[in-house]
Amino acid sequence: MDQAISFSSSAGTIRIFKPGSFTSVDGSRHSFSRDDLVQAAAAYDPAGDPAPLVIGHPAIDHPAYGWATGLRLEGDELIADVDQVEPGFAETVNAGRYRKVSASFYPPTHHGNPKPGSWYLKHIGFLGAAAPALKGLGTVSLAEGDSAGLVSFALHAAPEHEPSQEKSTVTTKTEDKTADFAERLRALDEREASVKAREAAAVAREEAAMKAARDARHTEHVSFAEDMVSKGTLAPAGKGLLVGVLDQLGETVEPVSFGEAEADKMPPAAALKKLLGGAVPLVSFAELAPKGGDPKVKVANFAAPPGYSVDPGKADLFARAKAIQAEKPDLPWMDAVRQAEG
Repeated sequence: MDQAISFSSSAGTIRIFKPGSFTSVDGSRHSFSRDDLVQAAAAYDPAGDPAPLVIGHPAIDHPAYGWATGLRLEGDELIADVDQVEPGFAETVNAGRYRKVSASFYPPTHHGNPKPGSWYLKHIGFLGAAAPALKGLGTVSLAEGDSAGLVSFALHAAPEHEPSQEKSTVTTKTEDKTADFAERLRALDEREASVKAREAAAVAREEAAMKAARDARHTEHVSFAEDMVSKGTLAPAGKGLLVGVLDQLGETVEPVSFGEAEADKMPPAAALKKLLGGAVPLVSFAELAPKGGDPKVKVANFAAPPGYSVDPGKADLFARAKAIQAEKPDLPWMDAVRQAEG
């Protein structure tokens, strides 16, 4: 499967594999039939899980220099059609700097295989000078880390024995282009690192600002609840619940409308605080005994809204029922009322 790879414009074809049995560096054997390659070509999905052209077998965050747009069989050879090849990379390959290609596959049962049940092309790596394990087929290596279990087969990108008259000499112009390509790669890596650093700093600033705003709202809500408790419009036991509700409503940005005018719209937390801010004490108990009554019974003093009055008899009944229930905590409220009436 010796071949001389060259890219025309930004596209080309590469012979990447053929049937056979190969030995990996750890001594394990991997056999591929023609049917295996037929299945691999049929399973390949360039739209959903395309295989990139890479240098060597890099980490997942390294750049792609082109993409395999399809796989097909010509005779017994698996052919990859490639496109979107980076011009500088194409020049470097055409100059003979990368003389082997390495087709890396997900095995049929690999956890990362997007099409379980068949071999799936992960990437096509371009390698420098290295002796192949088998003439015309190349070395077999297993990737590490997250790619554990992947099988990579390195193939010569150009014949091992070329006629002397066909050997190309790298000119000064080609060397300059290669150096320029390497410099562009370094600049690209530096620019990408700078962008990531700026994005991380912006996210950190935004998160800090959001936390500061949440803390400020929480402090304001605690103060509001404590003020209600001190005025007797909120039971102390309800302070935590009210603060939690206000904190949750504070995360909501949609305003609450209570009128047709624009001024009648406000955030949910502000609307609830406005509603509760006008509350008056509902019930207070004074240590006063009713005239001619039991001095142990507390009189319920109700702060009635303007225009309303409280029936003293009902208030006295309420107080007596509360006293009975205080002595008998397990007694239901209506039973306490009935005993107070009797």
